[in-house]
Amino acid sequence: MTKRNYATVNPCVMCQPMGSALAFKGIENTMVLYHGSQGCSTYMRLHLAHHFREPVDIASSSLSEKGAVYGGRENLKKGLRNVINRYNPKVIGVATTCLAETIGDDVPAIIREFKEEEGIGDDPEKDIIIVPVSTPSYGESHVSGYIKALDAVVRKFAESQGGERDVRIHNGKFNLIPTESLSPADVRELKEILEATAGDYIFLPDISETFDAPLRDNLPKIASGGTPLSEIADMPDSRASLGLGIVSKNLAVAYLEESHEVPGYSTPIPIGLSNTDSFFTELVSIIGCPIPEKYQKERGRLLDAMVDVHKYLYGVKAAVYGDPDTVFSLATFMLELGMNPVLVATGSKSRDFGKRIKQIFEEIRPELEPVVLDGIDFDSLNDAVSECSPEILIGNSNGKYIAKARDIPLVRVGLPIHDRVGAQRILTVGYRGALELLDRITNTILETTDTFTAPVVEPAAHAGQGEKDECMEGAK
Repeated sequence: MTKRNYATVNPCVMCQPMGSALAFKGIENTMVLYHGSQGCSTYMRLHLAHHFREPVDIASSSLSEKGAVYGGRENLKKGLRNVINRYNPKVIGVATTCLAETIGDDVPAIIREFKEEEGIGDDPEKDIIIVPVSTPSYGESHVSGYIKALDAVVRKFAESQGGERDVRIHNGKFNLIPTESLSPADVRELKEILEATAGDYIFLPDISETFDAPLRDNLPKIASGGTPLSEIADMPDSRASLGLGIVSKNLAVAYLEESHEVPGYSTPIPIGLSNTDSFFTELVSIIGCPIPEKYQKERGRLLDAMVDVHKYLYGVKAAVYGDPDTVFSLATFMLELGMNPVLVATGSKSRDFGKRIKQIFEEIRPELEPVVLDGIDFDSLNDAVSECSPEILIGNSNGKYIAKARDIPLVRVGLPIHDRVGAQRILTVGYRGALELLDRITNTILETTDTFTAPVVEPAAHAGQGEKDECMEGAK
């Protein structure tokens, strides 16, 4: 593979502020404001709107050349006033962009000054909560931006409730904090599972309605739904927290455990058989609940389908790319199916990604030796695909150019999906999600190889002359 370390050509990741928007938009009555140039918020709005097919409002402090030279203090204050006056949110998530970080604006200090001027306190019941988060695009990716934003939200609401408690009052609730790449359909599936098992739970962030809203006569300025603010404030008193994803560190889960003694656990995104088994195992261990018969039946149907399609999938060479935790779970599922993931890649820079991938290969298919790459762009991915020669690609729609150029089918999974509709309805988690993904992968391969659709033509020598004449007459 050609090494091109001197430049990034078509990155495999999105920038940190994009991840912060994914997190903030899953919180009740919350508006996002980017402290930076107008173009940043425009790009993010379009990117998310194209994926979810929903209107996405993101405000901007609209820094110009003047702000870049003299600082963006007044721009940020004006932006906050405009957001409050026009949207009347309960929470404002302020994410910084490259420009604001480069000029060195002290955003938390500016917000404190703004709140003093406007007489805004820190009571979530009466005041507007403003949550700053540092997310320069040149730092990391949308994955880290999402993680940082959720951590900042949990910390802010814990502080608003009095910080660390001398005596923790257990509320009996269960916290679930997922990774950044779930769809609204995934969130609804997980909530349904929690309702059948945990009972009383807190899901942060909840994008099931905010990014997949039903059609209404009057469109609200801020989409309804999201995790209620009162529940976020309750998270430090929950019985336990479970983070989905084991490659990237879940800072919110770690904070709740370290500062509020809420036991924290982590499990892979429940994509595929073993990962979904691990998810239910953690639920049973933490909550002490039995697995409902409904999900035992769904597991049996998944196993039945895996047996049915094994002859089509065994040994098929695949390349999977995307966000680190999503790729880890997808690669695990492909190994379970008997496929050969020859290339496993992520655009995010991750110290644990390669180690986790190699570990799961050693556990399931130790004879395979995949190419494992992190921190790459699509130019490097194209080189790797050329060398590995996969028969199928699995990842987001940005890989379509590689798929088209090399005539390799692409199964679209993850974020973003811009060239197809229904991304918000794609279900991949749980046994049902694995079954749907299994069907999509198998049917894509069957369509490419034309296994079932090749016509069976009977040789002419085996047919009578009269029958052939009748056929010709019918054709006329």
